[in-house]
Amino acid sequence: MELSNLNIKNGLCISLGANIDSNYGKPIESLIICKPKIENLIKNWINQSKSFEKEIESSKTIFYWSSIYETSPHGVKDDQPYYLNTLLLVKSKFFPNLTTNNAKLLLRELKNMERNFGRKKTPNNMKWLSRCLDLDILWWEDFCFKDEELILPHPRFMNRNFVISPLSEVLSRTQTVKKIEEPRWLVD
Repeated sequence: MELSNLNIKNGLCISLGANIDSNYGKPIESLIICKPKIENLIKNWINQSKSFEKEIESSKTIFYWSSIYETSPHGVKDDQPYYLNTLLLVKSKFFPNLTTNNAKLLLRELKNMERNFGRKKTPNNMKWLSRCLDLDILWWEDFCFKDEELILPHPRFMNRNFVISPLSEVLSRTQTVKKIEEPRWLVD
């Protein structure tokens, strides 16, 4: 996946979704409660890898949140409640070094948060089950990595409307977009 086509630099993107109740309540409550927790988790992740004098610089980290979208479950055969999905794009000049260890450290912290919200381990060979909280790292700058635990960038994020719609909303706030009015382009 060529992320430069999306004009994304200094970015970390995480998708969040929920379609069943968590330890904190209904899916909307889970996402609302999760929002500041994710921001603190990322700030701590950044600060862990920096020296004390750089800690103040991590405050320049900017969190761009999309709206919350209701979407139908993807890839399921059985009936499931609709999902609530949102997306976080983090911009910072002070991310940890682009290493497998740092990416997996963030992934482990996100999985711990899922468990704290009540998510149970998914049985082997079972995909797309209902979730009280689902956190996925979609990409981290231009870092590419693949093993059984983590694939970056996420291999299917460009094919998921529940990612693309919130992403387009967030990017519209971080990029300059100008609509061109060209009469020859309009259809009568």
